[in-house]
Amino acid sequence: MLQCSHEAEEARCLPRVVSSKFTKTKRVNKPTPLHIIIIEDSADDATLLERALRRAGFEPTSKRVENEEQYRCALATDIDVIFSDFSLPTFSTQEALKILHESALEIPFIIVSGTIGEERAVESLRGGATDYVLKDRVARLGPAVRRALQEASERAERRKAELALRESESRFRQVTESIDEVCWLTSFTKSEMIYISPAYEKIWGQTRDSWFAHPDSWLDAIHPEDRERIRTSSVAAEQLKGDYQVEYRIVRPDGGVRWIRERAFPVRDSAGKIYRIAGVAQDITRQRTLEEQYRHAQKMEAVGQLAAGVAHDFNNLLTVIGCNAELLLAEPQSDPRVKESLSEIISAAERAANLTAQLLLFSRKKVMDSRPLLLNDMISNLTRMLQRIIGEDIRLQFHRSEALPFIQGDSGMLEQVVLNMVINARDAMPRGGQLHISTEQTTIADPLQISPRARAGEFVCLSIRDTGTGIALENLRHIFEPFFTTKEPGKGTGLGLASAYGIVEQHQGWIDVQSQPGAGTTFRIYLPAVRASQAEMASVAEDEKSLNGDETILLVEDDAAVRFIMRRMLENFGYKLHEAGGGPEALDFWREHGKEIDVVISDLVMPGGITGRELVVLLRHERPDLKVILISGYGSETTGKDSEVFRNTKTVFLQKPAPLKVLLRAMRGLIDS
Repeated sequence: MLQCSHEAEEARCLPRVVSSKFTKTKRVNKPTPLHIIIIEDSADDATLLERALRRAGFEPTSKRVENEEQYRCALATDIDVIFSDFSLPTFSTQEALKILHESALEIPFIIVSGTIGEERAVESLRGGATDYVLKDRVARLGPAVRRALQEASERAERRKAELALRESESRFRQVTESIDEVCWLTSFTKSEMIYISPAYEKIWGQTRDSWFAHPDSWLDAIHPEDRERIRTSSVAAEQLKGDYQVEYRIVRPDGGVRWIRERAFPVRDSAGKIYRIAGVAQDITRQRTLEEQYRHAQKMEAVGQLAAGVAHDFNNLLTVIGCNAELLLAEPQSDPRVKESLSEIISAAERAANLTAQLLLFSRKKVMDSRPLLLNDMISNLTRMLQRIIGEDIRLQFHRSEALPFIQGDSGMLEQVVLNMVINARDAMPRGGQLHISTEQTTIADPLQISPRARAGEFVCLSIRDTGTGIALENLRHIFEPFFTTKEPGKGTGLGLASAYGIVEQHQGWIDVQSQPGAGTTFRIYLPAVRASQAEMASVAEDEKSLNGDETILLVEDDAAVRFIMRRMLENFGYKLHEAGGGPEALDFWREHGKEIDVVISDLVMPGGITGRELVVLLRHERPDLKVILISGYGSETTGKDSEVFRNTKTVFLQKPAPLKVLLRAMRGLIDS
């Protein structure tokens, strides 16, 4: 009896593929090796079968078995063909076929019997037998074996190809169902939709079944302004010779608009003829938003540079106008009518200074006086002024969220934001309406759910909502651009929202806007929350002591008119003045009279190769405790306010045009400290 090892028992359950040595029939001199099982109780019959195989050109290596145990052990070895007598005393062909089927082995099974009838032979073939040969016709054995081996080899090749196909389909599904882009496949004539990936449902907001049922539904989802262009390009794509790319907008069932970039590629048959089109559709909404923001930022930066230069020169002129008017107004012998005119001149200069301040605000070049603020208090202080601005036919409501955290900012600049927003809302309600201002604390965990400009963290949100005419979609994307306005000529400068945008950006925040024509507009301003104590919010009383002095001042200013008026102002208050028209001239004077100087007042931006900041560095190399007032018509980005010069406690920066009292208080504060 055959013995069955443990390893052989395990190997018995593993499927095998018939060797390719049997795939083709050809005449060879050397016999073909053949590993066989013979289920036979007669050793003589088994010998006769082996002899017939040798005559047919095979070299059999056989295992003769008579019962189930021997059969199972033999199956665990490398077997090419199984031969079986139809009936044995303790084992049957049906049992052998059943065991072979359960083992999942694809081994040809040929019945060799002298007693099997045609009816039983057919039944055995249905039960899984490959063929049958009568013992008195063993000459058929060779052809039957070769045919069975050939069929087994072909089945193995088919299984291999099917397995490769299933693996390929599995990889395809893994790729197309895992990526965010929509993958699709259609016939070249587009009369048959073949495949679309699950990402379609996420981006389009529609089911894939609807796409298959209505192939033109994708075109219906395209934004009306883009539909005809895409329809035309799709017709052109029917003559596709290379890859095809197009961008368009879609409108989801929920009303959301998304930008799509779609590419299509021809699929050719073996003859090189296009018979299918494969495509990829990508949601590029966020990318388009970021590109639009970048273009807007570039535009703001370019206009900001221009505005800053204009503001600098204009502020110099305003300094001369305002200071001269203040000096004349201070003359005791002036006629009352002259004083009234001078007051009007000063008022006009202040309004002009506010205009240049807005130019610097939207270009983010105005110096911030940053400190902890409570937004509720700031809005409450503005309420009376806001009501006067909007008029009696607009109802103002202020809903404040209690216990708001502090924000870090410049109160004057943020008040300007609120004023600009309120004026914009007032102009949108010419027949009256309601203006709602509210504050709240918000925590942003997922910025993309709020806005492409949003960031994660704690924020204070200021909302300004009106019931006005709203903003048309084509204008909404331009409202923060400088000098853009939909108002009539003479009714607006186009700087209000642009300056608000610049201020909020300077405060590390952002503005979201929602509007529909006829349904009003809501602006939401997000500002980072900070921790601060009430002590930091305490206001410091103004120092009312005398602004007069007798100290010696070195005034460095390249504009002669500004230099002249500042000299007159300071001399009127008792100060001794020395002038220099630029950095090199100031250095020459310093070498001779530097020890006499108590305070240096210098413009920041001057010709001659030495800026005001560089001049201070050179002078403090000799006198580290030198007290300095730096003035400029530019803002913080130009001044380099983060430099060591500005971090020095003996440095004060003033924005032109600085009122006379502001300049004098700053100087007395430095001298007396």
